[in-house]
Amino acid sequence: MFIFSMGYTWFVAQIVYKLDGINAEDGVDIFEIAPILMQFGELIKSANDVLGYDQKIDVRVRPFREGSWITDFILHQSTVKTLLTHLKSPNGEDLMLLLSFLGLNVQNGITGVAGIIRKTKGVVSNFRKNDDETVTYIQPDGTEFTVTLPEHKLVQSPLIQVNYYNSVISPLDKFPTASAVDIKVDDNAETQRFTAEDKESFETYAKSELLEDVEDNVTTISGVYLKPKRGSYSGEEKAYSFIMGDSNVLWPVTVEDEEFLEKLRNGEIRPYSEDVLKVNLEIRQKKDSANRIMTHYAITDVLEYIQYEKPKQIKLEDLGES
Repeated sequence: MFIFSMGYTWFVAQIVYKLDGINAEDGVDIFEIAPILMQFGELIKSANDVLGYDQKIDVRVRPFREGSWITDFILHQSTVKTLLTHLKSPNGEDLMLLLSFLGLNVQNGITGVAGIIRKTKGVVSNFRKNDDETVTYIQPDGTEFTVTLPEHKLVQSPLIQVNYYNSVISPLDKFPTASAVDIKVDDNAETQRFTAEDKESFETYAKSELLEDVEDNVTTISGVYLKPKRGSYSGEEKAYSFIMGDSNVLWPVTVEDEEFLEKLRNGEIRPYSEDVLKVNLEIRQKKDSANRIMTHYAITDVLEYIQYEKPKQIKLEDLGES
């Protein structure tokens, strides 16, 4: 059992981290448990950073008794700026709220990161943002649930993704006799318990491509010339490919000009590889927090469609006539 104390000068919350099933007499190897304690500390520090809490957290470890440690999360309090500033209070509730958003301190009305992972089976990419600064997630069976923006920000953070898995699931593999990881914030709180039944969902989450913290960039090019490369070009396709310049292939490309799409549908236009389209083109890029870049192209307007015509062969008698 490991006891984590998180404190202000005027507020203290004690977290008990327990590997259930470990023989207390045998204890655990310090070199095996130390990285886990560090990951758990990083989990809470990362959450503090992701939500923009303007406070510094120091982590100190000191012996408690043989085989156990007290870890102090020392918070240097200053003005707190959070995504939900109205929920912050001067009595340390901002810290308890942070733990609730993580799902470590179970509170009514807050699903928490752990709850989101369990409900979605680790597939956290299926969501939509609402106008009231909440986010609705869709479970594999199609049912929906809504969470606050801070919960969403945390579950979509790569820092939380890595540290959460290493704090509560990896220990179950590292210590074969461990049946669960129990986390209890204080004596009156409900214990958050992670078992082998959670492994599949958390492993899926750990491998997921996260979609939050995405920066959008849209560049518009007016009057650019393109040639069709591949696609049925029936007007029903969602992604085409075009060539810009000599060999620059653009894919995927959507066509958003409805008038041009209708001509494709009724067969009035049947694109050929040597045809030329003069279009307004948007280059839409997204960059996530891991610097992965996704690029999509959209033809917003077809300004001119120039069909290819085979050169006419000039006969010798025609030359003579001229």
